Amino acid sequence: LFFPPPPPEEPEEGAEPEEPEGDAAIPGLHPALRREEELLKMRLEAVEIRCLEMVTDLRTREGTLHQRMDAMLGQRFRDEVDAIGTLITTIKTAVEEGDRLYHELRIQQSDLILDENSLTYTLYTPP
Repeated sequence: LFFPPPPPEEPEEGAEPEEPEGDAAIPGLHPALRREEELLKMRLEAVEIRCLEMVTDLRTREGTLHQRMDAMLGQRFRDEVDAIGTLITTIKTAVEEGDRLYHELRIQQSDLILDENSLTYTLYTPP
């Protein structure tokens, strides 16, 4: 912030004029300080504009990201429901036909897996 210099004191009559002290001894200091203050204000305005642009860009990206996440989660949910439907159909068909399910069936995320390495019953050949 800029504080204007105090008004000069008028010398008393008959007194010798005093030499300027401190900042007053530097010629052109106050105009230079005013110019620096103007430049600082301009820089701060430029920074503010850039920050607002960045916030706007981030909000746009946020909206796009939420839409993509919703689409991905929706697709994953549909895939998992389809896998459950396939499992139900497989079990229903086995029950209706009286077949045994010799291999383990499991759902892993959105996939129905028929694990042929694990058995639920002992395989036997009819006599």
